[in-house]
Amino acid sequence: MFHDPVLQEAFSKVAVRRSLKEGEVLMRPGDRIQYIPIVRKGSLRILAQDEDGRERFLYHIMPGETCSLSLTCCEAERTSSIMAVVEEEAEVFLVPARYADEWMVFPEWRRYVGAAQAQRFQELLDTIGTLAFRKMDGQLWNYLVKRAQATGDPVLKVTHQLIADELGSPREVITRLLQQLQREGRVQLARGTITVTLGGRRDSEVGP
Repeated sequence: MFHDPVLQEAFSKVAVRRSLKEGEVLMRPGDRIQYIPIVRKGSLRILAQDEDGRERFLYHIMPGETCSLSLTCCEAERTSSIMAVVEEEAEVFLVPARYADEWMVFPEWRRYVGAAQAQRFQELLDTIGTLAFRKMDGQLWNYLVKRAQATGDPVLKVTHQLIADELGSPREVITRLLQQLQREGRVQLARGTITVTLGGRRDSEVGP
């Protein structure tokens, strides 16, 4: 994980490696932050949840990355404000929360934390921009592309209802938009799966 041998030794002594299955929930809103998750393999999908229990997709955590919101919550001694769901079978290192502050004596750890916070801040800005300026068809395409990129697999095992829940839209609207994407040749729909057709355009151009 780290080049500094002292930091790496400290990390190896306290980090717990845990294997997680696809769809498993690692963290829920309201949970006390006891560990900082660092993804070794696979990916995690991060969602916000409002007081009525409605969810909203935010971003993914990929190998080598951590959740900056967890870092912020443990530093402020707050409970989790997000839900972390395993996107694909994953392995994570769980670091006891108290070390997030203690390891600030290591320059490499400070850089790691700073880079994580900067990256997540930009992703949250992108999410806000998507919500504010794109219609639901653009938000849906963005969501599908992000999930396909997170796993490296264009075949998503996901229901229309789950997408609707994570985008805050009626299921009927999502189904109609998916059918439109299929007519355009950008997805293929089958029972329980959606195949995303990538290529032919820059992946950053995720809005229709």
